[in-house]
Amino acid sequence: MVNRSAKVRVRSGSILPCPKNPAGLSATRRAAIGLLMMSSVGCAHGDLVTFEAKAAPLRVQQPALYPETIEYDAKRGRFLLGSIRQGSVYAVDNQGRTSQVIDDPHLCSVLGIAIDAAHDWLWVVNADLGSSVKPSVAGPKKVAAVAIYELGSGKPVNYVDLAPLLSGPHLLNGLALDAGGRAYVTDSFSPAIYRVTADGHGAVFLQNSAFLGEGLNLNGLVVHPDGYLLVVKKSDGTLFRIPLAEPARFSKVAVPQIVAADGVTLLGKDHLLIIANQVPGQAFNRAYSLSSDDGWLSAQVGATYSFGSVYPTTGVLRDGKLYAVYSELDELIQATSEQKARLRLEATILPFGSFEP
Repeated sequence: MVNRSAKVRVRSGSILPCPKNPAGLSATRRAAIGLLMMSSVGCAHGDLVTFEAKAAPLRVQQPALYPETIEYDAKRGRFLLGSIRQGSVYAVDNQGRTSQVIDDPHLCSVLGIAIDAAHDWLWVVNADLGSSVKPSVAGPKKVAAVAIYELGSGKPVNYVDLAPLLSGPHLLNGLALDAGGRAYVTDSFSPAIYRVTADGHGAVFLQNSAFLGEGLNLNGLVVHPDGYLLVVKKSDGTLFRIPLAEPARFSKVAVPQIVAADGVTLLGKDHLLIIANQVPGQAFNRAYSLSSDDGWLSAQVGATYSFGSVYPTTGVLRDGKLYAVYSELDELIQATSEQKARLRLEATILPFGSFEP
C-alpha cells in the first residue's frame, strides 16, 4: 500500500519516503538530497507518478516528419505533431495514421505547439534550422515567428514576426500559454523569452545574460497556474522560476541540474516531467520526475526513465498516461543536404508512464 502523500511508486525501481523541507534547510542541502535520489527512485507530495518499463510504441505511419513537439487534442481524441522537416502540423490517430492539420507556406520548421482550448486554436512556433523541405527566404537561424490557427479548419488567425525585436541568430523553441491566452516563447540562440498576445502583439518578456551558453540554451517551458514560468536551459540544466508579474525577479530553482533538458510537462501543480536528450559529448535520453512542496523555489528529482539510444524531445499527458515522441531528430539536424533527402525514419510515440492526481 503506497502512502500517496509521501511517495511515488516506480515499477522498475524502489520506493523511499520523500524528505520534507523544514524551515532552515538550505537550498544547497535540498539540492543535495534531490541528487541522492535520482536513480530510479520516486518522490511525490499528494500525487502519484509511475514509469512503466514495457509498453507498446505507436509508430507514426508517415516517414520523414521529424517532429519536435507533441500535443494532445482532447476535443478530437488525437495527437498533434509539429514537423521540423515538413514545416507543418499533423494529427495522429490511435493506429498511427496521419492527416495534415496545418499547411501554411509561411512555415519553415515547426517546433513548439500549444492548444488554446478556450478558442479551439493552435499556436505554432516557426523557425529555420536548415532542415526543412521548405527553406525560408531569410535563411537558417533568421526566422523567428509565432502563428495561430483555427484547430478545426486550419485557417490562419494571426502571424507574428518576432525576429525584428532582437538582432542576432534565433531559434524559437518552446511555447506555453497562460490563462489569459498569451503565449510565452523561448529563444535557444538569443537570451530571451518573448510574450505574444492573440491580437498579434509581440514583445521581449525577459532578456538576461543568465540565459546565455554554448549551443542550445532556453528550451522547454510551462506556465504554472500560480503565476510564474518554469523554464529549462538545455546547455547546463538550469531550471528557472520566472514570475509573470515581475519577470526581472526570476530565480534558479534549487534542484540538481538536468543537462540536455528539452521538453517540460507540468503535472498538477507540484510535479514536473522533464525529458532530456543530448548535448555535445553527453547522451542522456531520459525522463525525470520532479516534485516541489514550496512553490518551486526548490525541487526534488525522483524517478527516472531511460528511453535507450533514441533522441526523445517532448512529452504529453493524455487521459492520465504519459507519452513521449522521438525520431532521431539529431541525425536530421547534423546531416548534409544530400543526406537529409535520404532520411526517412518514422517517428515513434511511446507510452512510458502515468500520472494520477
